[in-house]
Amino acid sequence: MRKRLVYRIDDVGYTEVYDMGIKKVIESGIGCSADVMFDSMDCVEILKWLKDRPWISIGWHRHLWERPVCDPSEVKSMVDEEGRFKWRHRKTHLMSEATYQDCYKEFDKQMQLCYSILGKYPDVATSRNTNLEIDKAYMDILDKYNIAHGVFSTTADHKHQMVADEKYRHLNYISVNIQPDPSVGFDLAHFKEYNPLEKMTSLTWTEKEEIYFYGFHPGYCDDYIMAESSCNLHRCKELQAALSDQYRNWIIENKIELINQRDAIYGTNELQDHFKQINSPLWIGNMK
Repeated sequence: MRKRLVYRIDDVGYTEVYDMGIKKVIESGIGCSADVMFDSMDCVEILKWLKDRPWISIGWHRHLWERPVCDPSEVKSMVDEEGRFKWRHRKTHLMSEATYQDCYKEFDKQMQLCYSILGKYPDVATSRNTNLEIDKAYMDILDKYNIAHGVFSTTADHKHQMVADEKYRHLNYISVNIQPDPSVGFDLAHFKEYNPLEKMTSLTWTEKEEIYFYGFHPGYCDDYIMAESSCNLHRCKELQAALSDQYRNWIIENKIELINQRDAIYGTNELQDHFKQINSPLWIGNMK
């Protein structure tokens, strides 16, 4: 039975300090896919860094937490008086004020930024099928640039329930819930109770060739993230867990095949081929 796993790194490009951590996770071999926030402050620099690591798949992490790539004057329905996205982390209801035209223009600009550095568009994105104009524009851009979406289903306990589109359902590609207990959340008062390593090593594969993935935030925390995001210092615990000997040994001892999202969707073997080339202990051929 094959045990395949995508370790997706979320919020890539958030800040320079955060990205210092995600670089370590990718260099360690654990990070398989980089989900990039194209509106974030370290986006350009991290894309330049990722360009030299083509074995890492690229996802579109569409949070819209920072500033538009367009001039704010061109997407007025999306921004506040500071020129930042008006909803950011805590006012998502304001997304209903964004017009299709502004959103389409901004999403297209983000994709052009991606292409200008990587020479390609993202490999995958998460579907957003709602009646909001912002989501209609987003889905149209995904289709315009042939960005795969609707590729995975979720576990029954997942916070955001999804079922893969019919054409991808045969992959049995499953997103695993990694959220803390709802009563705790990313709460600093319960920081000591948060144990990401326990969740990371709790997967059980069946006789089917299931492909699991989970998205963590393994990076350093700075004052900007502490002020902006409820998921803040917990990132450091996720970084520690990803780089731990316990996690690496769990992968090797259980003969878990790390793959990127292109491998999962299209049946390629890019990440394992890279591991083989550098004779990594994470190459499945080295796991006895």
